[in-house]
Amino acid sequence: MLGWHAKEYEAQERMKQQMTIEKISLPPNVSYGLVRSYLLHYGYEDTLNSFDLAGKSNVPPIFIAQENGFDEQEYALNQRKTLRQLIRNGEIDAAFAKLRNCLTIVLLQDDKSSTCFLLHCQKFIELVRVGALEEAVKYGRAELAKFFGLDEFEDLVQDCVALLAYEKPQESSVGYLLEDSQREIVADMVNAMILLTNPNVKDLHGCLHSYLERLLRQLTACCLERRSMTGDQGEAFRLQRTLNSGKRGKC
Repeated sequence: MLGWHAKEYEAQERMKQQMTIEKISLPPNVSYGLVRSYLLHYGYEDTLNSFDLAGKSNVPPIFIAQENGFDEQEYALNQRKTLRQLIRNGEIDAAFAKLRNCLTIVLLQDDKSSTCFLLHCQKFIELVRVGALEEAVKYGRAELAKFFGLDEFEDLVQDCVALLAYEKPQESSVGYLLEDSQREIVADMVNAMILLTNPNVKDLHGCLHSYLERLLRQLTACCLERRSMTGDQGEAFRLQRTLNSGKRGKC
């Protein structure tokens, strides 16, 4: 009997929480703020400007970001945009030069920092990409060798060096390094490191992911937890499928 009352109480509390959540009112343009914060976070300045321009005619008066929790900063926005473009184009020397000439020079003061490591690896990868293998070997000896023996960098260093062992590295097990997605990873990390140099930053973890991404992570966690509570019954949750469906509450 006692167990039945406990379950009944738990069900009632769950219902109360659900009703509280459903009563929460969101601004009609909250999705605009989420998308805008995403573009701002990753330094997509040109897209951001076009988005704002389109929003002036299609969106109700824009709320102040801070009032709704979207406190992304326009910190070094132009520099971050330029660096992203350079890295996506494989122009790593130009990216290094840009970093040395802008406010984020602090990122290069330690030649064994994560920023230097990722950029040196990407420079090595770009040399392999264009078939300049002899130059890649020289560059690896000069720049990547300093990262040997450092546990946090070991896996990526080994994968980079392994590119030299294959006649067609793009078809090898380490061929992922030659894909455009690797350039994006490096660009994202450099962008995050720049955001960390902002003296006004309060949330260090927030520099790694935008509000939109954190929201999607929370959605995923909640849906997985919900399914777990029902004994993993029903269709498995897939974030991509849920986004494509365009339907609310389909978990």
